[in-house]
Amino acid sequence: MKKCFLLLSLFVVSLFANQCFAQINDPLNQSKKVNEGWSSQPEQVISKKKNNVSENKGKDENKDKSEIINSQKKIKITNTNPDKISVELVSLIGNRASQYVEITIKFINHDVNEKMSIKDFVAYNEEGNEFSDYYPVFGISTFTDVPVKASWKFGKMLPNKNSKMPAMSFRIGDCTIEMRDVVIEWR
Repeated sequence: MKKCFLLLSLFVVSLFANQCFAQINDPLNQSKKVNEGWSSQPEQVISKKKNNVSENKGKDENKDKSEIINSQKKIKITNTNPDKISVELVSLIGNRASQYVEITIKFINHDVNEKMSIKDFVAYNEEGNEFSDYYPVFGISTFTDVPVKASWKFGKMLPNKNSKMPAMSFRIGDCTIEMRDVVIEWR
């Protein structure tokens, strides 16, 4: 009797063994069931990173720069590595009394957490003067996909002759950021 029960149970196990092992091939249940059959389409990866419309239209794979136009202020911002860092200009405010200009930016690190510095800043005003002396920003702790604000002062320029900055450039980590035609708000 025991032998019959053992043989019967072995037969039942061998009969359903293929179905049990078939489930192991897809442990995360990544396949989708479509119309009573299984589809072999892979699932889309969900990312929290914001995709800019201007980056998606006409994107050239060989091009390593992306140009983003800030819709509020019509400022052209060029970023050499937009997959790693995204940058937004918050303000460019000039002080009439001291004749210094303060720039405030907001940037988001899309890479792993790290300490970043803003360096190699250079700006040109409407008179053609170059400003590369500024108060540097060192050791900003950044977390993945968390916005960080940074600001610094530069220049010594006349408010009545300089209404905008035709060009500004700086580096955050290994990304070079360039801004064009930024209007100075003098106070």
